[in-house]
Amino acid sequence: MHNLKGPFFLLFSCLLFSVTGTLQQLAPEGHTPVVITEVRMLLGSLTILAWCLFTHRLPSNWSDVPWKPMLTAVASVLLYQLLFFYSVAEVGVAVGSVVAIATTPLWAAAVAFLLFRKKPSKFWVFATVLAIAGVFLINFGGGLQAQSVDWKLLLPVAAGLCYGVEIIAVGKVVEKLNPETTMLLEMGLVAVLLLPVTFFFPTKWIFTTGGILVSLGLGVVTAGIAYPCFTYGIKYTSPVVASTLALTEPLMAAALGIFFLHENLSISMGLGMLSLMASVIVLIFEEPNNHS
Repeated sequence: MHNLKGPFFLLFSCLLFSVTGTLQQLAPEGHTPVVITEVRMLLGSLTILAWCLFTHRLPSNWSDVPWKPMLTAVASVLLYQLLFFYSVAEVGVAVGSVVAIATTPLWAAAVAFLLFRKKPSKFWVFATVLAIAGVFLINFGGGLQAQSVDWKLLLPVAAGLCYGVEIIAVGKVVEKLNPETTMLLEMGLVAVLLLPVTFFFPTKWIFTTGGILVSLGLGVVTAGIAYPCFTYGIKYTSPVVASTLALTEPLMAAALGIFFLHENLSISMGLGMLSLMASVIVLIFEEPNNHS
């Protein structure tokens, strides 16, 4: 069995990511996706900066930064945010989330093959089928079957492509930089680019008690801690496997809804969770020679 630290850090980051939606729902009235994203990226980058200063993790020579994949990752994050939020407005949260997340590993495999001629292993193919089936089963009761298929579904598909490209790009960056510095630069640049846009949206909710707590949860927990763990996991896991393991995020989000928000567990959701867990097991026990 290969080293489990990569999959472990990926799964741990997905657990933290899965809290993001709940925190957003708890945000005070007046919050918007743009400001939520800015707060998350800004506080997240500041958290990582503090950690890097405390542990002396900042690079001594910034000329070592691979700017081409770094800027690709930053652009991918920005495009993902725009496409994802617009797709949610057009086709709904369930459909937008499912299509974007489920198509990510497929896009990641396609990009890795086109750019680096990396063929996905048989393990990945089987695990991806299980994972995608699980995501669809979990969300099947949320209106997915009622939606008509039209051009609007291209929006979350494109969002999945952006997420897949980001995973590939970040994987290249961490070959030169440590995960903390990588995410510090990515989130910091996104925060700088988004900052002027936030002046067109209400921000007073941030300075309420609830707003401060939500902001700290989003920035420190789901970004400052989660993103470096995710990047560290990518460093020791192939991009296609990493993107498939990221599908455990909706599984954990569903578990939060069931056990903490007392949502009903349907047969479809139960089967979907089992399918996703089976996918994770297949990837974790994959043979070492199938990894890059």
